[in-house]
Amino acid sequence: MSANRPSVTIKDVANLLGLAHTTVSRALNDHPKISQDTKDRVRATADRLGYITNLGARSMRVGSSKLVGLIVPDVQNEFYGAAARAMAQHCAQHGYQMMLGVSEDDAQREEMHVRSLREARAAGVLIVPCASPTATSIAFLRHVPTVQFLRSHAKLGQRSVLADDLNGVASGTEHLLGLGHRRIGFIGGSTDISTGRGRLAGYESALRRRGLTVDPSLVQVGPPQPAFGAQAIEALLEQAGGVTALIVASSRQLLGVLQAARRLQVDIPGSLSLVAYGDADWFEVSQPSITAISLPVSAMCERATQALFDRVESATPTRKSDSVFPTQLVVRASTARPQAAAASRVRKAHAAVTRQAAR
Repeated sequence: MSANRPSVTIKDVANLLGLAHTTVSRALNDHPKISQDTKDRVRATADRLGYITNLGARSMRVGSSKLVGLIVPDVQNEFYGAAARAMAQHCAQHGYQMMLGVSEDDAQREEMHVRSLREARAAGVLIVPCASPTATSIAFLRHVPTVQFLRSHAKLGQRSVLADDLNGVASGTEHLLGLGHRRIGFIGGSTDISTGRGRLAGYESALRRRGLTVDPSLVQVGPPQPAFGAQAIEALLEQAGGVTALIVASSRQLLGVLQAARRLQVDIPGSLSLVAYGDADWFEVSQPSITAISLPVSAMCERATQALFDRVESATPTRKSDSVFPTQLVVRASTARPQAAAASRVRKAHAAVTRQAAR
């Protein structure tokens, strides 16, 4: 999309609907004398065209805005917190101010932030999209230079800056296989999201390359929240045969996994080896230190912001393209060779805690 594309005006909306521009203005401002049917038709058409409320005629894309939006699902996630800090610094260096919105992976909340950024005449948007962006979000973002970050959604198009999720998780799984583990569990995000699909595919591909069958009972996917991580590890430990190793492909789920492991008195790595996706600062000082699939956060943020500024300043549309950054496996103390009867000890520990809770 050209950075100099003329803005959609009330007159454009009125002409398309065959209405007076005063009627359209009143409909958009919820005037009581305008029928609900007319209001709905006007708002739907305005959204489809990308009209922005209170926008001065042809003023949005003239390069005057120095505001950039960043929409992320969760600021408690260390990765997104680090990314927000890095992107804010890059924006400041380019003379832009960054506005942060948190979607909590909710499509309606995401749309609210997109609307706010459009109405604020943001020069561009950096977004970690939710699983199913609304039609309004998709339509609005077509009219604003946009770069997708970490996740990608086909309907949003434009530029994407991603990590190599598939090969990253494959390397962690291969590390565990190389240590001799065969009962390897996987906990990750929903496959409705691109990162969830890519990370699960990496786990599965590593097993298949070793001639192993993927056991669906060893796979737990769900929301990237600590509560799900805790539930998932308990479910895996209760499986017949148990697990001797675990890939946790979400940093928020990891918190729940570690809390449950401590409560269940699981010895890491004696009874259970652990590989985590992402590499927060505390991984290195944890007891034991955590083997991690590390992402180049700084380089990804710099590429994403530069890609956005290139789109903002470009006089011609750019084709959709992806930048995919390799990950790095950082081996630490949370992984080791499987010990005899490790899975049995884990199940016994879980059973003991369950019995104690039932008393």
